[in-house]
Amino acid sequence: MQPAHSIARVHVRYKGFQKDQRDVWESFCIVDFYGPKIKDAVKSGTLPPLDIDRVWNDSSRTLDKDDTYGALSSLVRKGNYRRTLLEAVLLFEDYMSDLISGVYVDYPMKLQSEAATEGDSENKSGYQKLVRLVLESKDREEVIDRLVEEKVRGIFYGNPVDVFLKDKAKMEFGTYFKDSHKSQVDEFKKIVAARNLIAHNNGRIDRKYQREADPTAPLGRTLVIDRQFLKDSIYVLSLLAAHATRLVIENVYKGKPAGNLGKALLQFQKHPQLAEAG
Repeated sequence: MQPAHSIARVHVRYKGFQKDQRDVWESFCIVDFYGPKIKDAVKSGTLPPLDIDRVWNDSSRTLDKDDTYGALSSLVRKGNYRRTLLEAVLLFEDYMSDLISGVYVDYPMKLQSEAATEGDSENKSGYQKLVRLVLESKDREEVIDRLVEEKVRGIFYGNPVDVFLKDKAKMEFGTYFKDSHKSQVDEFKKIVAARNLIAHNNGRIDRKYQREADPTAPLGRTLVIDRQFLKDSIYVLSLLAAHATRLVIENVYKGKPAGNLGKALLQFQKHPQLAEAG
């Protein structure tokens, strides 16, 4: 694959990610702004109660005014916040997976170097031999695709923070994130912990969340997601994605950031929220 083609592909994919993250925040703002107004309109009778078509049969029912108002209250107070966080992290992980996968497909030998960091010495040697055999086989494209898929899945099922602090995916990040954006990576760890708590424990604080995000968080209490946390989260995810993309373009493909990515990097430079203290 020619570097110029790969660089163009990365820029196009980044532009799509940037739009998706912007849409997530705008959708949150729409519900947050109009939700209370719709609630008032339902309460006053200006808007009708909701007709619901049932999932489990062909019938439908009309909620009364109080039930419609209650459903809207739940959406505005809780559902909108949870959905926004879940979707923002999902889009980020999907984008980073595509970025890393693209590099592996272009430079499949990076799969071998990544394997050398896993397991004990015997497992390392066996895995490296297997990867080497696959890479040298005639029908390697399909097998490489499968290896890439499994490798990237393992990265985000494990500790995604290591992608940035330890360059676990071998994207040639070096120590950039550790040196320049440690506070944002720490915030990213809390964002992922909050997402996992919502997705897997209905938002109730457990010991895993205490270990990964906040040891003082009250065990069993529902985690409160507020507007500022969401705004900071989308900022952090966007910043990490932008600099990860820049480093891949510069260090792997030997190119220069341009277009939407270049503009985003400039904005992050002008508005260094959550910057390193001191």
